[in-house]
Amino acid sequence: MKSPLRILLVLVLLTAILGCISTPHSKAATPQESTATSISSENASSIGAQVYQGWYHNSTKYFDVYYPKEVRDDPVLQSDLNMLLLGVDNAYEGYSKIFGTKPQRAKIYLYPSKEALENITGKKALWFVDYKKREIHVALIKETGVYSSLDVASALLEYAAGRKLPDFIAVGFGVIDGGSIPISPQEKKTKYVSIEKLKSLNLRENYNETLYAEAGDLLWYIAAEYGPQALIEALRNGDISKINEKEFMESATSEQEETVEIGETILNLNISLEKRKFEAVVDYNNVISQAYVSFWRNPRLNVEEMKVNNRSVDFVQGLMLVIPLKNFKNGSVEIKYIGDYSKIDKIAPPSGYVDGQIKGDIAFLRRGFLRPVLNSLELFHVIEVRAKADRGTVVGPGELVAPGVWRITFPHGFHGTIPVFVGNFKKMELMNGYLTVYYMGIDEETAKRYANLTAEILNFGIEHFGRPGYEKVKVVYPKGINISSDMSGVLAYSYDPIRYKYGYAYEVAHWWVPGTVVFIENTSQYWFNFAFSAYYPLKYAESVSQKDYLELRNYYISFYNRATDYGRKEVPLTEVWKLGDTDMARKYAIAAYKGALILEKLEEYTGKEAFYESLREFFKKYRFKDGDLNDFLAILEKNSGKPVRELFQNLTTTQGLP
Repeated sequence: MKSPLRILLVLVLLTAILGCISTPHSKAATPQESTATSISSENASSIGAQVYQGWYHNSTKYFDVYYPKEVRDDPVLQSDLNMLLLGVDNAYEGYSKIFGTKPQRAKIYLYPSKEALENITGKKALWFVDYKKREIHVALIKETGVYSSLDVASALLEYAAGRKLPDFIAVGFGVIDGGSIPISPQEKKTKYVSIEKLKSLNLRENYNETLYAEAGDLLWYIAAEYGPQALIEALRNGDISKINEKEFMESATSEQEETVEIGETILNLNISLEKRKFEAVVDYNNVISQAYVSFWRNPRLNVEEMKVNNRSVDFVQGLMLVIPLKNFKNGSVEIKYIGDYSKIDKIAPPSGYVDGQIKGDIAFLRRGFLRPVLNSLELFHVIEVRAKADRGTVVGPGELVAPGVWRITFPHGFHGTIPVFVGNFKKMELMNGYLTVYYMGIDEETAKRYANLTAEILNFGIEHFGRPGYEKVKVVYPKGINISSDMSGVLAYSYDPIRYKYGYAYEVAHWWVPGTVVFIENTSQYWFNFAFSAYYPLKYAESVSQKDYLELRNYYISFYNRATDYGRKEVPLTEVWKLGDTDMARKYAIAAYKGALILEKLEEYTGKEAFYESLREFFKKYRFKDGDLNDFLAILEKNSGKPVRELFQNLTTTQGLP
């Protein structure tokens, strides 16, 4: 039920640049100068009170959150802390609604490890709740590779319930609320215990990745097979109805990803730069789903209402998910929600991308930082964004069809990202209006240099690989936001593209792959999403000078050697998808840089003109579709007159550089 794609979705939602921890209503601090306050002896817990005196403190509507320096300084643990501070109040209100309890103030103590919790409290557990003192004690775990507060969710659920829940219930809900744990279907078949044994185990004393994944799969199965009300009843009663073990295992070990086709998505946004908040309603119309529909949300989002076919429905809202209904086949879903960026500026790593930010003079929103997203693979056909702001210019995806309204159409459906920018942008048009450049925070002369470089790199691609599928494209130079990414015909770039010319070409290449043609359904071909984007700047550099080409090629090889320990930590290209996002450097080294060299090897064998001609033909045929490299090989053999399949098979299924 939870393929690598869902894992990828969750990790992408949590990816952000290294940031700070600050009190929710204070000015953001630097990582070295947290505005969080230390705990005094007066407000320390009675358990090891002297130990807590040096801890830091943040407050939310319902909670005082305490944590030591180790949590504040560790990027992964800091990510858990940030998620908690951003989403704990909304999640707690949702949990309390399930159990019919009234939300009340409490204290949360976070520990950097299970050993630290035991050393201080004497409790051999991953979490425990002291109902009398209204305290929640949680050991943060970072072995999973999933950067989310899954243990906090479990403890918070128990506190809202007002009683200790069975481990498999509390653990399982924490997993579905925080994100899938990456256990392969084969591991599940060999390592999963029976449901009855799972129910009898004490999971909170010793973290076990396999058992955690199993508990999460079990609750996912309840929600998928019996609906959210059955999940709610399992949470309320602390037990589950009799489940067919064989059917559960078939579900848990299936690699099939649910695909949800959306005929038309209408996103209404009202963004306030002044308040650093926005109100939104997203309408998914003509939705076709093969299974149930659930939504992932970012902790910054508070879902206020959900309608299915114009009727309000109950839903479960946690730190990271919303489950509205079961067996949704077709119709419409409307979600009303509020996004709040007034609390903490940034969410700590694991990578250098920002998916959402609202500052005093600029807003940038996309993915789950903009709206709740379906748990399944979203296949969009029409996207319409209607946005307004209290000041500045709004830039949306696709064609501007009316003031404040943008529309983009994907005839065959597309799995893409919707971006929205707000700022005091100026703009210029190039390539007869095909390319529009928006800029702020740089002078006009610099903006022209950037725009001309964009046009040069774009024209190179059009000449050799054909025009990408968008009727028009745009580039946004956002002020003060560290971002470089392609999103549905919009390229955002905040680095100096003159200095990082070939890195910039890598982003422009996304207008072809994965911007127009994607490789998702066939996981063994997933590497091409990275490889073409690295191949493109290599060919562009070759057109500039032999010196530039050799330097870039040598950089690829050097990066590959460092990230893979000179090939000792390698996987074949066909298995790159298994790496997930836990080691992005190794993933890029193999998929992008080695992949680019393999494409170049194929080009050398077939001849450059035949290779370029085949790419043009292939991209045109699979415009806004999921590509198939088997078909590309057939096209390449036709155009080159050479057998290619055996060479391609050897290059993509073996380890080492070509």
